[in-house]
Amino acid sequence: MVNKEVMKDMFDNAVHIWYKKQFWSPKMKWYIFGIQNWIHVFDLYKTIEKLEEVKTALKDYSEKGKDILFVGTKIQARNLVKELAWETGHFFVIDKWVPGLLTNFTTLKKRIATYNKIEKDLENWTLDMLSKKEKSEKMKELEKLKKAYEWLKELKKSPDVIFAVDGHYEWLSLTEARKMKIPSYALLGSTGDIDSCTNFIPCNVNSIKSIKFILDYLKPVLTKKKIISSFNKEQTNTRPFNKDFKKPFVKTETKPETTEITK
Repeated sequence: MVNKEVMKDMFDNAVHIWYKKQFWSPKMKWYIFGIQNWIHVFDLYKTIEKLEEVKTALKDYSEKGKDILFVGTKIQARNLVKELAWETGHFFVIDKWVPGLLTNFTTLKKRIATYNKIEKDLENWTLDMLSKKEKSEKMKELEKLKKAYEWLKELKKSPDVIFAVDGHYEWLSLTEARKMKIPSYALLGSTGDIDSCTNFIPCNVNSIKSIKFILDYLKPVLTKKKIISSFNKEQTNTRPFNKDFKKPFVKTETKPETTEITK
């Protein structure tokens, strides 16, 4: 039985509205209620049905302690995905999907290890023992690695499940998941391919309100995992003061003093 209160909330949050008629996938026809002003309108009864299916699946994975990787690199989804992952202790990607994250995880793990090492060297002042040029190169490499792996630094193995906000936009993550036979779930607009993932939720993936409603609805079934240190909101980039640290002594050459001879 459909919860009318949930349906009203979905309507109020524009979950049912999608995009112009000319941009759509015929495979989504079953989930579209109709067209209004050349805009597709989703059938909320079918959306709720799929929402409950995905919710049940995520609850099952979460109760078994599986690692879920949330992917939301589009602007509307970034903060929402980050907040959800923080609160549930799961991993996430919000800047850019790194090609090979799933299909070439062995190599990727080495890059994550490099990132962790440089970050550790920065914290214990080891980088200060390098020359200016060497330290500058390390800092540039750290910035590059941080952007790609900051929220994956404690990922020891390939994730068990992928959840993408807008499967059409995050097609590469779903493609890799399919190749590696990793269960994948996604929010899909009428442009999405329903065969690209294990299951999906047909909804408005361009609206912050709509995305927030869906993620908030799924959040309660995501059992909170152990706190991941890199997800700590209070975390700062300041290094701890080490009173015993001494910079290496570098002998500098001094020019001999010259005296001006006057005639």
